[in-house]
Amino acid sequence: MLDAEAAEPDIQVVERRASARHIAVMLIAKLSCADTQTICRIRNISTMGARVETNMDLKQGAPLALELRSDLKMTGRVMWAKDGNAGIQFDAAIDVARFLMRSESRIDRRKPRPPRYQCAANVVLVTDGGCFSCSMFDIGLSGAGLCDLPPRTKLRSGHVVKLIADGISSHHATVAWADGNRAGIKFRHPLKYTELQEWLLDYALPAEFETPEPARIAPLSGVHYPAH
Repeated sequence: MLDAEAAEPDIQVVERRASARHIAVMLIAKLSCADTQTICRIRNISTMGARVETNMDLKQGAPLALELRSDLKMTGRVMWAKDGNAGIQFDAAIDVARFLMRSESRIDRRKPRPPRYQCAANVVLVTDGGCFSCSMFDIGLSGAGLCDLPPRTKLRSGHVVKLIADGISSHHATVAWADGNRAGIKFRHPLKYTELQEWLLDYALPAEFETPEPARIAPLSGVHYPAH
């Protein structure tokens, strides 16, 4: 399994493969459909479609959105769904090479980050100063966002903390940023894919993705879709 921050193919390899009709991959992405959000795996991809592996109950024709990282998002519709897999037709052609290349820092020097999932959960943060109850407003494989932090926590960037939450194993993390009663932490070790997938079933908030009513659509002529 590739974490969203794991090393990706060399650019020369990407360029050679990008022209292929279908490319086998193992990419982690955020899947939003109707009012639901979850983590999924993209198993193969082309300029106009992809096959995803997901625990979401998708219906043919349903509109959805996929996000590989904060600067790589696309929308599409479900062409078929069976046994935890689904074929997706994108609304517009994508640059496959760009989706496979390692992310680069933007002009403002902020590096695009892996997807985060909006959630609502009560957690405990363990610091050198004690244990503090707070809330978690988003989470990803590599980190989380916290709010409602008591003033006495006095978090600073670089502080080492421990996050304890129901339904997920405790994790040591480093404070990436702190601002008032909010903070972002980066896990020392990424969460397991299945662990986060199951946790989101209970704690994920409705997806921030508005879609039109599902429609019955025909495959585009001349476009190769993932086999199922």
